[in-house]
Amino acid sequence: MERLDKNELTSIDIHSLPDVMNISLWVVEYLSIDSAYRFGASDIANYMISNLGISTSRQTVHAALKKATQKKFCHKNKKGFSIMKLGQDELLRQIQKEKVVLIEPGKPFVAGMKLETIFSSMKGVLKISDPYVDIKTLDVLYRCTTAKLAIKLLTVQIKDEQKFKREILKLRHEGHAIEVRKISAGELHDRYFIESNHFWLSGNSLNNIGKKESFIVALGGDIRKNMLKTFDSRWQSAVIV
Repeated sequence: MERLDKNELTSIDIHSLPDVMNISLWVVEYLSIDSAYRFGASDIANYMISNLGISTSRQTVHAALKKATQKKFCHKNKKGFSIMKLGQDELLRQIQKEKVVLIEPGKPFVAGMKLETIFSSMKGVLKISDPYVDIKTLDVLYRCTTAKLAIKLLTVQIKDEQKFKREILKLRHEGHAIEVRKISAGELHDRYFIESNHFWLSGNSLNNIGKKESFIVALGGDIRKNMLKTFDSRWQSAVIV
């Protein structure tokens, strides 16, 4: 299993994590390498006390990770606890709470995990503004969203549009509610996602996520309301693909 980036992990304020379980998961993931990825409750507690300045005990950590095991966040055997993908996803959700997600260059797998974590918390309709799309855009949406999330994708330019249309039909056949519309060049510049609670501004198009360094920043309030009106207005005037 691929490890989360250490720089990403250290960007979190450890003391802001909600409970001992999440802090313990952080320690396991941070200390894990290919040759050593299982740790006992005593090792984890000692690291929290000595390196993080967190007062705890072996018993407290063991109880927290036993709960995490039940949630399938981690796995336990005689050698100790190891983190599972759901545990990594939990840590990424904690990173997401800071509302600024760093997408590092050359790490498309990790970028996909982060994007999946963002999209997994969304409900209802996801509205996407992305000026330039192609088959890779649909591949990202297929991997990072579920059929429960309806998608409205607004764009300017579609590479190989006929093939793109055929792939949309395949997605719909598999139960994905996706609509795509095109708008005139010059009206659409920014890349963003709008959902029920946040307006997410993206530095890169979906088909380039993970290729270059960028940020995905969550905003709300008036910005979201204004951009939602803008998107809906453009959507009404756009041409159905």
